[in-house]
Amino acid sequence: MPIIFVCSVPFGGGERLARILAEKLGYAFLSRDDVVGKANECGIPVGKLEVATVKKPAVRERLARLKERYLAVATATICEKAAEGNLVYYGRAGHFLLPGVSHVLRVRVIPEHTQRLDTVVQRTKLSRGKAETLLCDIDADIRSWVQFVHGVDMDDFHRYDLVINLEHLSIENAAMAVCGIADLPDFRPTPASRKAMEERLLQARARIKLALDERSADADLTVRSNDGVVTITYMPRQAALASVVPQVLHDLPGCQELRCTVASTNILWIQEEFRSGAATSGQLIELARRWGAAVELLRYRPDEVDEVDGAPPPEPATSGTKPGAAGGVEDDVPETVSDSDRAFQDALALLVHSGRSGGGQSVAGNRERLVSAINPNIPYSLVVVGDLFLKKGSAVRTRMTRELTNFLADHIKAPVIPIAELAARLRFGPAQIARLAASAVLMVALYALVFSHQETVLNVLAGPFHNAHPWGAVALVAVLAPLAAGLNAVVTSSVLRLMKLD
Repeated sequence: MPIIFVCSVPFGGGERLARILAEKLGYAFLSRDDVVGKANECGIPVGKLEVATVKKPAVRERLARLKERYLAVATATICEKAAEGNLVYYGRAGHFLLPGVSHVLRVRVIPEHTQRLDTVVQRTKLSRGKAETLLCDIDADIRSWVQFVHGVDMDDFHRYDLVINLEHLSIENAAMAVCGIADLPDFRPTPASRKAMEERLLQARARIKLALDERSADADLTVRSNDGVVTITYMPRQAALASVVPQVLHDLPGCQELRCTVASTNILWIQEEFRSGAATSGQLIELARRWGAAVELLRYRPDEVDEVDGAPPPEPATSGTKPGAAGGVEDDVPETVSDSDRAFQDALALLVHSGRSGGGQSVAGNRERLVSAINPNIPYSLVVVGDLFLKKGSAVRTRMTRELTNFLADHIKAPVIPIAELAARLRFGPAQIARLAASAVLMVALYALVFSHQETVLNVLAGPFHNAHPWGAVALVAVLAPLAAGLNAVVTSSVLRLMKLD
């Protein structure tokens, strides 16, 4: 069964709907008030954070670290509660805390305005006019909060699986409808979605421990995890954390390995299959070294759909077993790691060896699932889209990759380019050398021509010729200035690329 997130505005009936759902389904109930209480216990003044976010937008940069701590506490609280059993959560936009987790039913409740206004008047004893103003202010503040914390518009209904309008529907009947939808196979847990939730919980716990330790509390850290491997990325000026982070996270539950990387920014590489020894890996590592960046791998499988829990297990593999083996002997167990998984781990190991690892993750499903798995709070300087849709024909693969690149560019606050374009920009071969040489020759010839005919040029610009034909100066400048600027730009950029300073 899914984790049901009920999102609504105050006084709108959403909390009542969530409680009825929990009672009907026998689920545990968790509300935003519980999360806020947990955050306050961890020293995060959520109330002050909300006021500062809404009333003082000029100081939002200073609030970023506090926001990250709140998100970590909220994620850990929800994941830990969901791990105990089925869960109904009521809040503003809690489902954004679990990107990549598919067994989540996202319900948005639209209140009936008159009934909501009556509720406010009854509880606050305000006039209807003042109550109307109060509701408008509350809704605006909540939208601002969600935009700041999650970077999304909470009124974008594409981000919900079900939108319930209570204008002509009672809360009890709405709860019955949600109960039926929650039982659909689309929202049942899969091994991949359970694993994704475990990774989110591991990341959140690591972030909380780092935030609560005074040695790392003020550091700007990026935390990622994959298969129990936690990757911590920190700024070069915080190099002292290299010895502190392992001490803080030495007893982190679920952490099998800890990796620390110094980086001033992040590069996200999206690809379907990561092949060991590919030239692209070396190009991205070289670019990361120039930028002082960490490279994060995202293996995206657009043509795969995870099987739900309870599906019959695949037939056990028999290749590689010894004749007559009865089973139960560790040496007789066949290798279960696929070539794809091994290549992905090899790519991660190569980044670790080069000191450029930003972690990695795997995502399967449609492009919305891909976007939801990309953490909007990580400051990516570049998103590189590699080889995707490998099961399609060449023309279809090219078209679908281009469409996905454009889709990501519209939904991610970072430059998005295909791998072929990146390779072309980084390549400096014979063609680039010939271009540099030709541009340099033309630039020298242009300057030589101008300086060897200075009298003629001055005559056109301010002499007798100019007095008789003033348009000549305009034409001369219009031709020579762009030509000189263009040649100079080509030569300068080519030299910088040759020196690896671009």
